[in-house]
Amino acid sequence: MQRRTLLSTLGIGLTAALAGCTASANGGDDPTETPTETASPTPEPIEAVLVEPGEQLTAVVGANAIIADGLGDPHHVRLRNDIDAPWFVSIDVSPPLVSGHAETYEVRPEAEVVLTFPVPAEYDVSVTDVQSTATTTATITPSNFDCNQSSTVISPDGGELSVQTLSTRMACAPPTITEETPFSVTLGDGSLPDDEATKPQSVMVSNATDTAETVEFSISTTDEQIVFGGTYRLEPNARLEVSLTEVRGVVAAVTRADGETTESVSISESQFDCNSSTTVLALVEDEIQARTRSTLLFCGEE
Repeated sequence: MQRRTLLSTLGIGLTAALAGCTASANGGDDPTETPTETASPTPEPIEAVLVEPGEQLTAVVGANAIIADGLGDPHHVRLRNDIDAPWFVSIDVSPPLVSGHAETYEVRPEAEVVLTFPVPAEYDVSVTDVQSTATTTATITPSNFDCNQSSTVISPDGGELSVQTLSTRMACAPPTITEETPFSVTLGDGSLPDDEATKPQSVMVSNATDTAETVEFSISTTDEQIVFGGTYRLEPNARLEVSLTEVRGVVAAVTRADGETTESVSISESQFDCNSSTTVLALVEDEIQARTRSTLLFCGEE
């Protein structure tokens, strides 16, 4: 990967400044203003990653997450240059609980940058054309993650930005989780200390009935941004577990397919202590039961 330092496209211009007065040619008292040319400030340099013609450069948003196979295909964001000139573009994705991506690229003709999003969640993808300053924000939601191959394509368009969503159109059934193949996901920056003073927290959805159940499940931040979510089919005794390796308050919610039976629980930052605990949302007949399993260690100073 080649990184180049460039001057911004503002350029270096000359501006007229009023520098003083001289007497008029007829000896009168009326002053005549004389302009003095001064250079405008030197533009700030821009560091950009060069993407050569025809090249495809890839990156992953949420590379720190550990996610089981089978929870749906990832979504992609493509910065594609289909014009005959280099395209200078900046992108910023800053999601909670998974690693983001912020970079500036010099994308040559017929080249593209591909960002892969493996974790089904909500993302705001901010893209800016450095030369024209045109900006757009593409929103990705858990509905973009299913059995279809889908991409959000952003390209230069006459000083503006063109945004298209492309997807195959297959009918998709929810991912099926069985007793023999429980699914697990790990979210967070792994910032919990290694001294055993703060343990990860887990949220589990389990099916305690004798029939398969379809549910909507989500983990959200306290400001209601979904950091993991989707629709899943749980066979009897199946489990879907999310482990949090970063101290952050979240809300876990489960809704049955009928849309009428729902349950949510909050996990506060204070619950991250020396105890290992799992909040279980169990599907039982006609309701969803929430309970917390935890070790009972004393975590204060003796």
